[in-house]
Amino acid sequence: MKKLLALCLSALVFVGCSSNNATTSETTAPATTEATVETTAPASEEAADAIVTTGKYVVTNTTGETVTELYIYQTGSEDKGTNYAEGGLADGEQVTIDVEVSEDVAEGYAQTLEYVTESGRTENAFQTLHLEEANLNLLASDADTYTSATPFSFN
Repeated sequence: MKKLLALCLSALVFVGCSSNNATTSETTAPATTEATVETTAPASEEAADAIVTTGKYVVTNTTGETVTELYIYQTGSEDKGTNYAEGGLADGEQVTIDVEVSEDVAEGYAQTLEYVTESGRTENAFQTLHLEEANLNLLASDADTYTSATPFSFN
């Protein structure tokens, strides 16, 4: 009889503990969900409305030779702007290029990355570079070094 009574008491304690945990979980979960929705919704709406007007590119020469010309300019433009390799960008050297455009042209803005090496190789096939922060490696002419269809890689 004592064993039966002990077993029944143990079962009641177990059921009581289980129902308390379930109640606690049910009452805290909705509060957390509501708080998350309220705090993230406005931030998401603001981020979606923001138009990116700047780009920052850290370009590293890994061509195996000196780059004599380096440009980032609006695709289709006749004006290439600044030569960021003025005086030569030796193999292994890097340059940081900051681009800023007005808000009225920023949406859908595309740029061309163009460079010329000391041997005369000209690369300008990538004409869809967007305003962003990116690290770029200019690649050697050896096709085995290309990681994609472009003569540079993002890292």
